[in-house]
Amino acid sequence: MVRILKNHFSILFMAVSIVIAVSSCGSRKQKIDIDGVHVELPDTVRVGMLNSPTTYFDYRGTPMGYDYDMMEKFAKSQDIRFEVVVGGTVSEMIDWLESGTIDILASPVPVTAEFRERTLLCGPGMVSSQVLVQRKDSNMVTDVTELVGREIDVQDDSRYLYRMRNLNEELGGGISIRTLDRDTVSDDDLMSMVWKGEIPMTVVDSDVAEAAVSYYPGLDISVKVSLEQYSRWAVSSRSVGLAKVLDIWFDDDDNDMSEIYSKYYRLSKNAFIDESVGGMEDIGKLTFAGGRISPYDNIFRQAAGQYGLDWRLIAAIAYVESHFDSKVESWAGALGIMQVMPRTARSMGYSPDEMMDPAKCVDVAAKTLVSLDKMMSKRVTDSDERTNFILAAYNSGPGHISDAIALAEKYGLNPAIWVGNVEEGIMMKSKPAFYRDPVVKNGYFRGRETVNFVKKVQGVYSLFKQKVSEGA
Repeated sequence: MVRILKNHFSILFMAVSIVIAVSSCGSRKQKIDIDGVHVELPDTVRVGMLNSPTTYFDYRGTPMGYDYDMMEKFAKSQDIRFEVVVGGTVSEMIDWLESGTIDILASPVPVTAEFRERTLLCGPGMVSSQVLVQRKDSNMVTDVTELVGREIDVQDDSRYLYRMRNLNEELGGGISIRTLDRDTVSDDDLMSMVWKGEIPMTVVDSDVAEAAVSYYPGLDISVKVSLEQYSRWAVSSRSVGLAKVLDIWFDDDDNDMSEIYSKYYRLSKNAFIDESVGGMEDIGKLTFAGGRISPYDNIFRQAAGQYGLDWRLIAAIAYVESHFDSKVESWAGALGIMQVMPRTARSMGYSPDEMMDPAKCVDVAAKTLVSLDKMMSKRVTDSDERTNFILAAYNSGPGHISDAIALAEKYGLNPAIWVGNVEEGIMMKSKPAFYRDPVVKNGYFRGRETVNFVKKVQGVYSLFKQKVSEGA
């Protein structure tokens, strides 16, 4: 499990008033006072982050991630801006700290002698370990000694494989360790395979596992197979003031991270993990009496007429997104009947609160669909095929679909066909070997959600077209 540790900074230090300049090439702000400590912060802080499912990623055009959200909260409290610089490895970004390329490394940095010598480890403290991922049932392993005689699947040439080999030796042998190509199978893929019963168990880091449980209910991640690893953020060894500001701020009980933690590690996100999950069975409750699909049909028709769309497609998106619940808010902050992100609403001239108004929410969604159609028409000429790309971009954001098209082109797939081609490209983006590919501009993305979103909407849209005429 991931634990967030408080920093225990000396109360004597907090009472001392000193002036320390933050090492940065950025322009300076006025001196600020934090618990008696005067520090000059730059107007804009350059922040190094790993692109990953827990640290930083783009979701529907909105930057997100556990570490990203913590950094955003800190920056707002200090009235400063920050720019994200994405790195491939922690070691690479520590080089950036030393060269002055970045000011803060806001990704978990293991607390080791090497990193303590090269940086000032500061800010939030986290504890993680490697854990077994297995289904909750009567055959569960409750202690590592029970692994003898069991089968376990892990990524080849990974720290998980090395740990399991060492554990097997410690136990005197008997664990059947099977390996899968790490370039083609991600941590999430392995956990999905456990959840579906395709493999009995696997091993991943506890922070990744804990986030995944919110997608895959019914998985157990309670059995540790390694020692705990402590990690923190880091700044340059020259940035003493910034390190102290971060330590004091994160140690303040008023700066509670529990809401952010819950967002990424507790709230359920399982609506799109599999096409058979997510309440699609409720579609049988729709009667289509009098050619009606929902209470919002007039709103769908009005928007469709204004923007040249099929109102039944808008209705299908609304059904899959919200089941026609105009007041729903997702774990990621998507709002209303069409699940519009706040940033998208603002870009269309609306406030996020207005997305609870079905007419305004549908207006934003319709405008978005038209914009995506125009964007995708340059790459996909067939209008029916283009609908798949529009739906995919509506769900993931157009940047990730551009990446998926680029990956499809690079790896010999058809960049103008979704099923079996570009959908494979979006699935690649959950694997480091692909989301770090030079042709990828938007980094990590959990493509399974988008693939299943397209399938669901197209299925519902097909049903709506069978039951209700476009002019009804």
